[in-house]
Amino acid sequence: MGARELDGRRVLVVGASAGIGRVIGLRLAAAGAHVAFAARRREVCEEAAAQAGSIAIGLGCDVTDEAQCAQLIEDTVAGLGGLDDVVYSTGAISLVALADADASWWQRTFATNVMGAALITRAALPHLQRSTGSVVYLSSVSSIGTAWPGIGVYTATKAALNRMVETWRSEHPEIGFARIYVGPTGDSATGAQYDEGAFGHMARWTGLGVASGAQCTPDCIADAVELVLTSASRVWDVTVVPKDPPLPWGEYAASSGAPMP
Repeated sequence: MGARELDGRRVLVVGASAGIGRVIGLRLAAAGAHVAFAARRREVCEEAAAQAGSIAIGLGCDVTDEAQCAQLIEDTVAGLGGLDDVVYSTGAISLVALADADASWWQRTFATNVMGAALITRAALPHLQRSTGSVVYLSSVSSIGTAWPGIGVYTATKAALNRMVETWRSEHPEIGFARIYVGPTGDSATGAQYDEGAFGHMARWTGLGVASGAQCTPDCIADAVELVLTSASRVWDVTVVPKDPPLPWGEYAASSGAPMP
């Protein structure tokens, strides 16, 4: 089957003010898509849209606010003339041991990683049904397989996101719901909060075989998003992990600071 064209496709990228989301938005715009860059910092998204140099707009949205999610979809449709695809790249990374995680850790991380994804998808659903479009969610390799100590709040939200995506697929097979499992990524610029108690647990990652010290780049993830949106066979799951040789934990920690899941 041949590839689907991105030229003229109307795509909303949520979490596009910086890092992975911004790179994704710029990549899709370069391929001819009409892109809405959205995040809490509207002015930064407007800058990204101007940088795209094509039909692009910058919008503001706090994904934990239901009214703002609904308004974002309305503004996207008005600005782009419709909506074909959504990329949900917004993510809150919480590096905290479970014993140290009070309700605020759980509420913040679930609100961004799960509830925000649900609210955006629900608001976009009627438009995606008309366009038989797709939603692409960024999950994490840490949400499956061996448990990653020190970031259990984060991995729990991504596991919940995984199940939600599968349920969207079951309830709405007319739409493509794709999931990209992302490995440790440098320059991701996601909202991260740290608690020092997590670092001792995280130092065990290489011994558990869950992280080598090598990191992906945002461009790798943009490659995967482009693959999903252009595949005529409706690719559902893609795993993006770094292929660079692993670094010793001490060298990695010294060069890059706290690792990003």
